[in-house]
Formats: sequence, C-alpha cells, structure tokens
Amino acid sequence: MPAKDAYSKRNSLSIAAPLEVDSDSDFNPGAYVPEPPPKKKSRPSTAPTARNKRKRGVASDILGSKSKKPEKRHRVDESNALLQYFEADLDLHSASEDDEEEIFVRGPARESEDEADEEREDEEDDRDDDEPVAISKASFMYREPEPASSSQAPPESSNNPPKGAPVVDDDSVTESDTDSPPPSSLANKMPSGQTKPAVNDSATESETESDTDPEPGPSKVAPPKISWGKAVAKPSPDIDNSETESDTEPEEELNETHKLRPKPGFPLRSGQKYEPALVLDEAKGIKIPAAINTYLRDYQRDGVKFLWRQYSEGRGGLLGDDMGLGKTIQVISFLSAIMKKDGLSSDKDRRHNHISRLQDGEAWRKRRELPKANAKWPTCLIIAPSTVVHNWQREFETWGYFEVGMYNGQRKDREDVLHDFKLGRFDVVVTSFDLARRDIDILDELPWSCIIVDEVHRVKNESSKIALAYHQFACRNRFGLTGTTIQNSYKEMWTILDWTNPGRLGTARQWQGYVVKPLTAGQSTGASEEGRAKALVVALILRDKLLPNFFLRRTKDIIKDQLPRKTDQVVFCPLTDRQIAAYKHLLTMEPVQNLLKRDSPCDCESRKPRKNCCHPFIPGEVFRFMSILIKLSNHLGLILPGPTDTPEQTARNRTLSEIAFPEGNIPKYGAAMMQPEYCGKWRALEVLLKEWRKDKTNKVLIFTKSVKLLDMLDFHLNTKSFPFLRLDGSIKQNERMPMIDKFNHDPDVFIFLISTLAGGTGLNLTGANKVVIFDPNWNPAHDLQAMDRAFRFGQVRDVAVYRLLGAGSVEELIYARQIYKQQQMAIGYEASVQTRYFEGVQGDNARQGELFGINNIFTLHEDKLATKMAIEKANLAELDWALANMDAGGKGKKHAKPANELVDADAKIKEDGVNFKGLGALLFDDEPPPTALREEDVIKKTLGAIGVTYSHMNDDILVPSRIEAARTKKTLQKVRKRQSAATAPRPASAGTSGAPPRAPTPPAWPPIRRHHKAKAQAKAKAAPTPEQLLRTRQRALVRLGMIGGPQDVPTFAREFAHQTETMQQAILAELDTWTADNPEAAASSSDSGVE
Repeated sequence: MPAKDAYSKRNSLSIAAPLEVDSDSDFNPGAYVPEPPPKKKSRPSTAPTARNKRKRGVASDILGSKSKKPEKRHRVDESNALLQYFEADLDLHSASEDDEEEIFVRGPARESEDEADEEREDEEDDRDDDEPVAISKASFMYREPEPASSSQAPPESSNNPPKGAPVVDDDSVTESDTDSPPPSSLANKMPSGQTKPAVNDSATESETESDTDPEPGPSKVAPPKISWGKAVAKPSPDIDNSETESDTEPEEELNETHKLRPKPGFPLRSGQKYEPALVLDEAKGIKIPAAINTYLRDYQRDGVKFLWRQYSEGRGGLLGDDMGLGKTIQVISFLSAIMKKDGLSSDKDRRHNHISRLQDGEAWRKRRELPKANAKWPTCLIIAPSTVVHNWQREFETWGYFEVGMYNGQRKDREDVLHDFKLGRFDVVVTSFDLARRDIDILDELPWSCIIVDEVHRVKNESSKIALAYHQFACRNRFGLTGTTIQNSYKEMWTILDWTNPGRLGTARQWQGYVVKPLTAGQSTGASEEGRAKALVVALILRDKLLPNFFLRRTKDIIKDQLPRKTDQVVFCPLTDRQIAAYKHLLTMEPVQNLLKRDSPCDCESRKPRKNCCHPFIPGEVFRFMSILIKLSNHLGLILPGPTDTPEQTARNRTLSEIAFPEGNIPKYGAAMMQPEYCGKWRALEVLLKEWRKDKTNKVLIFTKSVKLLDMLDFHLNTKSFPFLRLDGSIKQNERMPMIDKFNHDPDVFIFLISTLAGGTGLNLTGANKVVIFDPNWNPAHDLQAMDRAFRFGQVRDVAVYRLLGAGSVEELIYARQIYKQQQMAIGYEASVQTRYFEGVQGDNARQGELFGINNIFTLHEDKLATKMAIEKANLAELDWALANMDAGGKGKKHAKPANELVDADAKIKEDGVNFKGLGALLFDDEPPPTALREEDVIKKTLGAIGVTYSHMNDDILVPSRIEAARTKKTLQKVRKRQSAATAPRPASAGTSGAPPRAPTPPAWPPIRRHHKAKAQAKAKAAPTPEQLLRTRQRALVRLGMIGGPQDVPTFAREFAHQTETMQQAILAELDTWTADNPEAAASSSDSGVE
C-alpha cells in the first residue's frame, strides 16, 4: 500500500494519532472504528493454519536440502531453569489457564491495533528499495563440512524454527506528529580492504548511535611496544580467570609488527599501556587480539568473557548494559576472538583468499562443491535498526579487518551479498529489522555460527511479526543487545530471553506465575507483609540465580568517576486557565462520558450496561481522546485547525475547537501560537532559558515529540531572539553532521531544538549541558535516551535535565507510570527494595488503583497534585513503620549519643541544646544561607513566582528504601520461623506405641536465679508495643523541635528516609533518650500534634 493511501485510510477511519511503540496496555493506540461483534475468547493456537502458513521461496533449498521444515517453533531439550530455581516452598505456581489467556490477548482494542500496525508495516515496506529477494537455486553445491574449527560452537540442534505460527503485527506505531528518520542510503558493500579515514582526537562522533566510547583516532605517534600477534598465556580452564599475555618481543620484531597496521591503533591516553592479547581459551586458541584488548576497559573484557561462555556452551545470551558502555565494541572483540583474528593487516581479505584457493581445487572445478560458509571460521548475522546499520559497518572497519556484507539496498545488491556469503567470503552480514523479517525464509537456515540482534527490545512482544519471524532461525547461539530489557513489564524480559535461549526459561504461563504476579503484587501499597517478602525473595532469585545464566547488565555507575554529575528535575507546570477550561469541556463530551460510564445501567431502563445497549463501547476512542488531552496538556493550539492539516484533520480539529471554546471566540492557529495563556509550560521554559542565558557558555537541548509543537517553540524562540538550530525529520542525513558540529563548537548557538524521533537517539551532543524534555514519553527509556545525547562519554560539564509536565493532566499520569516502570526495572535487574508509592497492580483489573484503567486517564486533578500526594503518603507510611518498629541500635541512655560519624557534628551544636537536640538540628533545621545562591535555587524560586508549587529530583524517588528493606527483612524472619516450626518433627505422645522415650531436657547452666528470672519477665512485660512506641516517638519529635507541626511531617519523612541506617538509628536513639528522661511528658496526651 503506498504511504499516501495508508495515511488516507487512517484519516478516513478517524484512527487516533499513533502514540508510541509501547506494550503498555492502557497506552496502545487503536483505530477509531465501531466495535465488531463480540467473539468468543480462545487461547491463540500456535498450530499452523492454512491462512497463516507462509510460502517459502526457491531460496529454501540454498543449502541443497530437500527436506521440509517441521511447522514448529524451535525449542531445546534442556532443563527448565525457571522450575529449577523457584522452589515449591515459595508457594508460587504457574499462571492458570484464565491467566494464560490474559498473557496472549492484550486488551479490547487488539484487532484495531493490529490493523494500524499492518498499515504501518506496509508503509515501511514501501520505503524499502525493492521487493524481497527471490534467490534462484545456487549454481554450486555444498559438500559435507570439514571438521569444525575449534572456535566453533557445539553442533546446532536438528530442531527447526517455527512455521505457520499466528502472525500478529509488530506493535511499532509512532506518533503522527513526529518525523520518521529517512531510510539509509549508504552503500551496501565496501570495497575490499577499504578502511575508515583517520579521526582526530577532537573529532565529533557520527550522528548515528555508537556504543563505542570516544577513543582517540588512529595512531600517529611512536610504534607500539608489543607483539600484537602472539599468545603465550597459560591454559585457563575458567573464563573468569582468563590470563593476559605478558611476554614481549625484541624491538626489531615490534617494529615489524607495527608495519602490519594494527587496528584500531588509537594513540594511548595519558598513563595507558599497551596490553597483550587476552586469552579466553588457550586450548582452542581463543583470544582477544592485543590490538583490541589494549583499548578495552575491564568491564568490557568481562562482557566478552560472558559472550564467549555462552557461545562455547552452545547457548545464547543477553548483554543488557546501559547506553554508552560499549556493547558494540564488546561484540566486535568477541567476534575477533572466535574468528581467530590478530587485528593486523594479515587478516585482510582472509576469507576471499581462502575461497580462491578452494576454487582452484578439484571439488570446485568438477562438482562446484564448497564447504559451508562457517566450516573454516565462524560466521555472524547482525540485525540492527536501519538507522544504525551503517554504524556497525563503520565500527568493524575501525576495530579490525573484517569482511562485512551489507544486506540492504536494492534487490540485486542483496542477491550479490547472499551469493558471496554462501561461497564463504564474509565474516559478518549486517541487515535491518524489517529486511530480516521479510526475508526470514531466505536467512533462517543459512550457516550462521551466531546471530546478534542490536536493540533486541524490538522483540519484546512475542506475538509480533518480528518476534515470530526471528524464532525461525535454526542457529542456537542467539545474542541480544539492549539497555532496556524491561520497558513496560516483566513479561518483556521473558520474551527477549526466550528468544536468546528458547525453552530454557519455561513458558510464558510459568513466567507469569513465578515472576510477574509476585513482583507486581508486591509492588503495590496494598501488598500484605507476606506478599512483600515473597516479592523480595523472587527478585533475589531472579538476580542471583536465574539471570546470571543468561543475562549480563552493567550501569553507568561503574564509570561514574569518569562522568560529570547529572541532575534530573521534574517540574509540575500548572495548566493555564484557558487550558483547564478546554480540558473540562472535552471531558464532558458524550463519547468520553460513554467511556467513563460504560458499565453503568443504561438510561433506557433495560438494566443492561450502557456499553451493551444504547451507548456502545468503542475502544479506539480511548486513544483518540487521550491523544487530544495530551495535546491540550502542552499547547491549546495543537487542537486548532492548522495550515498543514489534511481536510479530514481540519474537520476534526474544527469540531474540537468548537467544544473547547463554546463561547465562540476560537483563535486562529497562527494567533494561538503567540499567546502564552494557551501554554502553561512556555512560562516555565522561558524562566529556564533566561536564567541559563546569563552564562554564555551554556548550551541547551529542547526535545519534543510533536512537529506542530516544534513549530510553536521555533516561533517563540525567534520572538525572544534566542540563537538556535532545529533538527527534525525533514533534515537530510548528510546535513545533520554539520549541524551537530556547529552546535557543539559555535559559541553563538544557544539552543538545539530537536524532534525526539529524529534526534532522540544516535546523536553526540556533548556541547550541551542543559536538557529540556518538553513533553514526557510513556516509555521512560525514550526520555533517558534523549538525556544521554548530552550525558555521555566526552561530556566535561555537569548536565542539568528539566522535564516539564502538565500538572493534574494525563501527562502527570504518564509520569507516574514512568516511575512505576523505572521501579520495575530496578526490581527486575537489581532486586532493589523500592518505596511503594502506588496501589495499582499492573495487569490486575480488580486492583487498578490510581495508575491503571480508563477512569484514571480521563480525570483532571485540578486542585491537587496526585503524584506529590502519592509520594508523601508513601514516605509517611514508611516513617510510621520506622517509628513503631525500628530498633534504635542501643539500649537506653547509654546509646543515646550518635555514632562516630555524627559525634563531631553533634558537638558543634551547643547553644541549641535547650530547645533542640544536636542531631535533630543538624539534620533537619534550616541550613545557614550560602554566600551565593546556586543556579537551581534561583530557578526554583523563579518558578515558584509563576505558580509552580512542586518539583522534585527523579533519582530521589527511585533510591532504594532502607526502611522498606528493614520491614521486609523482619517479615522474612517471621515467615521462616513459622516454616521451621511447621516442618519441625512433633514429639510423639506418651501413649504412642513404639515411640522412643523422650530424652530429658538438660538443666540450664549456669542456673537462672529466681530474682533474675523475675526481672527478665518484668522487663519483657514493660516493653512497649509498636503502637506505644509510635506515639512516644511522635511526641518526642515535636518536643525536640525536629518537627513543628503536621505541615513539617512530609519533609521530615522524606529526609529521614534518605539517611543512612546509622543516622536513622541515631535519630531513633535520641527520641528514645528523650522519652526515658521525660516519662511524664511522654505519657501525656497533650503533645499529640502529629497524630
């Protein structure tokens, strides 16, 4: 379908503006179409059907095999690690059949969503240069492979990939107002031996995302003092104890080696030394070439060891490092090792020369026979987003002498690449997601030694076309690269890991029961004590036992000493009066009310729900009106008819504007752009820009998803005479690099205005030290990627990020969901014990709470900040538990003094001793005013003057909770104690026949004297209950001046939660000391101001 026709169809059907690639059920776009007749729900069958079977092309016989593949998804016969680690005593069970249905069916808008996805994929296919390759049968035959090289993985399973599985479109829809990056127009194949031009140390990286850390360019200094090609390390049976070569060669041999032009050959940093090769397996000759190992960091070497371990065991793996830690370089190092490269020019054209020699032999001349492509050296298929395909080619050229085929572009070029690969002339073939999906029947059974998928989170939906297609690969050594394994739910982690290691992590139903349910239930504020403990146990098993077998993740914390500081401030910008009025008018529309009242009895007194009677429920309208409310949250002008709108869009926007302006004073689009009363965020942005402009060295990035909003910001920046550049999808690829260089190096350029889709990934903009996210994304990974354009290797200044939210609107709900998802990431990756802010449970319609469900989407919190209230409520709940249950770390007055780290600080507080105890004043009293206000303090004060009453640091919300950890630890102790008591053997009764006589209990020694026993009983009887401890400590807080009244409690609770365990115990000890010294005051009820 031509792109034009696709958009016409979308407009004619009133399909909501596509919102985002997201598996979040509440935020998945759907078509605005009448609801089809209800169909009987059934579990989707994985069995092939005539409609779903895909015809294979002639290329199915490219390996000379005439046998047909079984119509079955490729699995492995191995033990289920999920069942191995999740023991029965956890009281965990696989999901029920009803739950399984929920796993596979995603919400009422499923059919319409798939329709939108079909149109999207049709449009993407039309942008490709040609139709899929139909390769004729090869003019040569493969003979039986030679004995596998020692670097090869174990033989692949004879089980074959799936055929005929139900095909469901990939849930990849993008917002209509955003720009699609132009398709890559780079060449398909590089001439043999072509190398990357020299890059100066100060050169700016390409606009295409690279995990390569900014390293210096090719060496122009003295030759290296090491032999690049020899390994002399002792055998190392354990990859974790891999040894590094230590022997050096004579000077003359080193100079000879240097003539072989080692790659990458960067000049060394100050204090850096040349490293020998890193041996991974000496018996098999597997090592990272010295030419590469010299430039690797220790954690990158560990990543290569992980990849080799998985590969050598015939398994796949998932490398989940944060963005910017060098996943690409770890993969190239791994491939250099298994392909036994030296990183020298002797590797150049190695395969071509080998094949030429084979073609001179009798087998080729008489029978046209050649070994398989991976018979001599391993081969690799790399699948990556189209925008970074050529970056992979460039990195291979930089880091070694690889023979790389680019499977993209015109059909003829792709046919040539396949032909050369089957001859054995390529180490690596690189292709895009869409081409790999479309040509899966050609690629699936080629002799790949390993398959690597970059940005593998694209496979997170197991029913998408991409996921179904990629499961057809017969190769068992499958590796994924992504920094965002968990984006929306824990289920996504299983889907990705199941692709890398089919069957080894059980079924989707088992994962749902053993992992998803306990973790999501335990994340709720309404979770029981046992539920919280169970969630922690599951998270610990996941982190410490299960995931290390398949998954390796490192965060930027391991290089934090090499990066400056980043602050992430979330600003809740109040909507203007005009925005609020329009928001309310739209919420009162009949279609919206039908959504909200869908389950109420119908007005016609039929006793049927409205959605089943006179007011049918149309799922697509959820996304249509949610999209409208998002626009209103940013700028009222976004719902007005614009000059670039289609006739259908103009008609819809005219109707909306009549509802938003019932009095009839509808402004023109151009005039609305100039009115600040139509955008509450503009005033906040103006405050930030004015303050930052005082320092001419500041540079600012402003990201937004909407092209119309980009136009409006463009207009406002022009009226304020701020010098800026603009990048959106209309900017050609060859024009982007000069813009990036100009922004990074021209001191006169203040702002870079960027469309999130066009520039949210793949740009190196370290010239900026300020970032503004104008409109948030439901997927937190997208906002984090935008921030990382500035906060990355090469940044030398602290980076300040400001996210602007429409307070009380659906944007605030989106941000709350971001917090929820980021907490899921912390729990799933690190078993982090997080503060429970929200009651809602993801995927549980009975417990939607304040986060999930349609009703929360269509609610305006005009007079309160729901996020602020949720955070404060959670902090207060933790404080109450701490006051009632936490130990002060000592006994009575003798331990009232603070710990060593606080003694000196406490001693400084002398004169305040009458009204304030030293520790309380130190921690919670106002600090003396600094000599000069910090920039963030000035900004906060100025934002307050324009009505911004609340903002917070995003990272502070995600800090692990020590109080919650202590609470869960106590619960676990109780649970284990009960389990021990339940499993302990019960003594037989006296009348039981055959029971052995009970041994007499030995007397206690030394014997407990009577008066000591009485004293211990009295002490136990006098111990306060948790309720009594809570009351006395609350009173002590007031009397010691740590809080002045109820209004100070939220601040105290937040500060207390962020203290170390030692400091928390010191505070509690001080409260207990006051109580012990003032028993009458503590017992009185007159000071219950905080109760």
